[in-house]
Amino acid sequence: MESEPQRARDVQVVRCNGGAAAVVHGLTQAAFSGYGTLDPPSGACRETVESVRRDLEAGGGAVAFLDTAAVGCLRFEGASTDFHVRRVAVKPELQGTGIGRALMAWAEAEAASSGFGHVTVGVRLSLPANLGFYGRLGYEVVAEHSHPGHARPTWVSMRKRVRSGELR
Repeated sequence: MESEPQRARDVQVVRCNGGAAAVVHGLTQAAFSGYGTLDPPSGACRETVESVRRDLEAGGGAVAFLDTAAVGCLRFEGASTDFHVRRVAVKPELQGTGIGRALMAWAEAEAASSGFGHVTVGVRLSLPANLGFYGRLGYEVVAEHSHPGHARPTWVSMRKRVRSGELR
């Protein structure tokens, strides 16, 4: 009998910097490997360890662990009032076990403790499961966008308030 996969309560999320670029790159490539047919193609598929290192150093990131195994990650950057999360990635075989929720809960807590009023994400319209995931977490669509060369919207900005009171 196989054991049930570990759930989000077992996940520990820690902030990372450019020193974790190889781990973040590997997790991102695994999670985005099924996105090769997106139009336009995902920029994640063209990333290198060095470009991920630069990305982490310019903004920041976090890695999720189950025991000592890295199982998910995200990258972020702060704007005027929004904490923008990008490239949320979970090992494909562990998707649906709560790791993505744990990563986003970490991002929301980090944003609130840093004085940001909202967390934002960009989500492609061609990935309805991702739209549903963020919607279930309380994110709302606030704008539609088109990738260059596309006449119709191809992605949306989603946003969630993470604290009340004055915004940053």
